[in-house]
Amino acid sequence: MSIPSAPSTTITTIEAPNPTPKAKNLAIRQFHIPRSSNPSDVHTIQITEPALRADNLVLETWASSSILAAELRNLPITFPATADFPPPSSSPASTASTIPILELGAGTGLVGLAASLVYAQPVVLTDLPPIVPGLQANIAINANLLSPSASVSAGVLDWTAPSTLTIYPPDDAQPATATQTYDVRESKAHVILAADTLYSEEHPELLSRTVGTWLARDPEARFVMGTALRVAYLDELRELWGKLEAVGLECVREGKGMASEVDFDDERLVEWSFWRWRGEVLQAEEGR
Repeated sequence: MSIPSAPSTTITTIEAPNPTPKAKNLAIRQFHIPRSSNPSDVHTIQITEPALRADNLVLETWASSSILAAELRNLPITFPATADFPPPSSSPASTASTIPILELGAGTGLVGLAASLVYAQPVVLTDLPPIVPGLQANIAINANLLSPSASVSAGVLDWTAPSTLTIYPPDDAQPATATQTYDVRESKAHVILAADTLYSEEHPELLSRTVGTWLARDPEARFVMGTALRVAYLDELRELWGKLEAVGLECVREGKGMASEVDFDDERLVEWSFWRWRGEVLQAEEGR
């Protein structure tokens, strides 16, 4: 059986409309992402890769992000009709809310930006503090593509201390804009995304714990993951699957995709998987 390829990407240096200082004059990588099964329903997401670093890794868009972004259109998700996110600007700095889509270890934010287009839902892109300026830049240069009802914001969620999520205002926000803080005891995410988040022996434990902590206990809630099949981290990937199952999740769909060798020089074979809570976990939650 052949492995499907990711959509093509092109790398060009362009002047983005109304660029932020962080994005101006940087090379912009253009990803052509299908939003539905209609061949003409393809949107171009622009991604910059500023010289930022966290956990000894440079900011870069990896093959797994491209594959997962292209696969989202085939992964149907039902969202709550009552979701109210983001909260009004008059809300207190600490806010209780259901986050429609939360991306962990977002990097350049490609997957989360694609999810905003595919699902027409608000998205929060999270990573470590040094990466947030890059996320803000990519949100800014795609502003004309994004719908006001499917806003994208950036913030910090540290997997070693996952109880708190902090969302920062955009670069052009007015000083009065408050930073929003979400406590996992009061807020959950309906969908969690993670692409290429395994590059340490600690990550299976940290990622599974963060997903188990933040994913809403809802039969329609989903965790969507994409991982490059690097030989050096296959053991960590197997461990992650075991830990996700241990917290009560089950994989309901999985597949593989191959990124173009023209666009990526790292591992191009990517495995994606689609997870939900097991029935007994939800029943136990209802019985509390």
